[in-house]
Amino acid sequence: KTINEGFYNTSLNSLNMKDTVTMYLRNSSSPYAIIDSTETTVDSLTFTGSFVFRNAASGNYYYVLKHRNSIETWSKAGGEAYAFGGIMNYDFTVSSAQAYGNNLKLINGKYCIFSGDIDQDGSVDAADLSMADNDSFSGLSGYVNSDLTGDGYVDVSDVSITENNSFNTVTKIIP
Repeated sequence: KTINEGFYNTSLNSLNMKDTVTMYLRNSSSPYAIIDSTETTVDSLTFTGSFVFRNAASGNYYYVLKHRNSIETWSKAGGEAYAFGGIMNYDFTVSSAQAYGNNLKLINGKYCIFSGDIDQDGSVDAADLSMADNDSFSGLSGYVNSDLTGDGYVDVSDVSITENNSFNTVTKIIP
């Protein structure tokens, strides 16, 4: 389970849209090599996705979420047990401790991955804010990275999320 901060519609307790998320399995020890990866669409009502790893042996790994305009988020310190062919459940939404460094934002009782890393450089900063602001000013619409709310338009709501997270120095946290 995962919720993208900007897509989360608290009044409906759903996401504004389904979207693709990539998950990586990384070794739980340095240098944290990527062992496998998979993509899925996270459901807008249940916040769930089915991630199928075909190349990883059973072991202990970090689960790493990556979304097109959010901060890359790692599972809790020490990694998680993974059994090849088994069904694993991991819920990023229940506690900040589910993410390495508690790198989640509490919204309406759910923990969400931070939005606003439009350029995917690992932090929400002035460059992201500039992109959101420029795209908002030009009236950009459609499936674009600067649409943080998933409503199909880049507007003041997207700029506001980026500005807040930029001001609070939101960055990815890795072991």
